[in-house]
Amino acid sequence: MTERKEQQIKSERRVADFGEVLTARREVEAMLDLVKNEAERIDSRFLEPACGTGNFLVAILERKLKTLQARYRTKQADFEAQLLSALGSIYGIDLLEDNVKESRQRLFELAVQAYQDSLRKKPDEHFQNLIRFVLSKNIQQGDSLNGLDKIIFTQWSLIGYTINREEYSLSQMNQEGDISNLPLFSVCENEQKEPIFIPKPLRSFPPVHYRKLLEETK
Repeated sequence: MTERKEQQIKSERRVADFGEVLTARREVEAMLDLVKNEAERIDSRFLEPACGTGNFLVAILERKLKTLQARYRTKQADFEAQLLSALGSIYGIDLLEDNVKESRQRLFELAVQAYQDSLRKKPDEHFQNLIRFVLSKNIQQGDSLNGLDKIIFTQWSLIGYTINREEYSLSQMNQEGDISNLPLFSVCENEQKEPIFIPKPLRSFPPVHYRKLLEETK
């Protein structure tokens, strides 16, 4: 894969209109080092509410993939299921459509390359579509400040080779009014470890084998 030239500003107009300045790789890695253990867990969830072209998302996936490749590179089914779990744990929002498309494409290419490096073959077309499907649900265009009710995220839970899927409005989980501290899909607790709320899904899907995930899209 050709190394991508780092870009922090796409245009002065975008900076003026949207305040868009992309975070440099050095800063991204330094920040992720502060949560190193979580960033390397395959199923640990991350949300970037202004993901830009995906600099944070890519760096997080790279760390997860190192764990994935170290543990599951000998069996295709295990690798595929865990790869979908890793992708399903990374969430991004951006106001601009081109950024969302670029973020999805960068994560897609990274996932495909990891598959090829680990299993010594290209993923089949069906599995590539599964990757694209998960990314379409997790990386979304929207306004993370004023449009939370319009952003619907999916919680993916992997048990063996079975995926459980539920959909939530992001506004349901924004009880504290600060998306930067949002614990995706989890029970919020106070200092006494007493549950405050459990968000209810807008829609739940029957558990399904990860390879049949696209059959449950309707």
